[in-house]
Amino acid sequence: TADEVNRFKNEYKENKDDFYNRNSLVADKPIIALLAGSRKQEIKDNLPAMIKSAMNYADKYQLVLAGAPSIDREYYDMVLDGIKDCGDFKIKIVNNETYPLLKHSVAALVTSGTATLETAMFGVPQVVCYETPIPHLIRFGFNHIIKCKYISLVNLIADKEIVKELFADRFSVSNISEELGRILPGGEGRQKMLDEYEEVYKKLGDTIAPDNAARIMFGLLNHKD
Repeated sequence: TADEVNRFKNEYKENKDDFYNRNSLVADKPIIALLAGSRKQEIKDNLPAMIKSAMNYADKYQLVLAGAPSIDREYYDMVLDGIKDCGDFKIKIVNNETYPLLKHSVAALVTSGTATLETAMFGVPQVVCYETPIPHLIRFGFNHIIKCKYISLVNLIADKEIVKELFADRFSVSNISEELGRILPGGEGRQKMLDEYEEVYKKLGDTIAPDNAARIMFGLLNHKD
C-alpha cells in the first residue's frame, strides 16, 4: 500500500482545479471524502451514518463518495435513496479514483482496512467508523478477549490511537460528527493527527516492500546459527 501511494504521488500531475472541473465538483468547497468500503454490506451499514454526520458541515464542505470498482452505481443509488432525513441533499460519487480523491480532500470518513493507511499516507485527517452487529458484545470481546488493540492499520502501525476508531458501541452519528469537527481545518485535533502521521511514515520507511521482504528472507536462509 505504501509503495502504491508513493508511486501515485510521484506520478500524479492533475491539479485541484482540473480534478474539480473533471468531476463537476463545487469549485469553492473543500472535499470531505467518504470511503465506505468495498463490500455491499459495509456500504449499507456505514454510508448512511457517514453522510448524516458530515451533513452538519455541508454549508462549507462538499461530500464526495469514493465509488468502489466492485460496486455498481445502482447499488449506491439504492443506499442513498434509502437514507432518511437528508431531503434533496445530493452526494457526488467519484468512481475508481480513490487516490485522486484523497489527494484533493481535507478530511475523510473511512471504514477500517487498507483505506485507513492510504488516507494517512495522503496526509488527510480521518475518522474511522464501522458499524457492527450486537455492538456491546463486540466491545466486551474487544476489551477482554481479542488481543488486538486497534482495528485500523494506522493505529496498529503506530501502536497507539492516532485516529479515532468509532466502532461497536461508539459508532453513532453524533460521535462521528463531533470527531469530524475536531479534524476539519481549524479543528483542535487536526494538527496533532497530522503530526502523529509522521510517526507512521517513519515506521513504514522508504524501502520497497518486496525488496525489503527479499532481503529479510535472504538473511534468514543464510543465517549460520
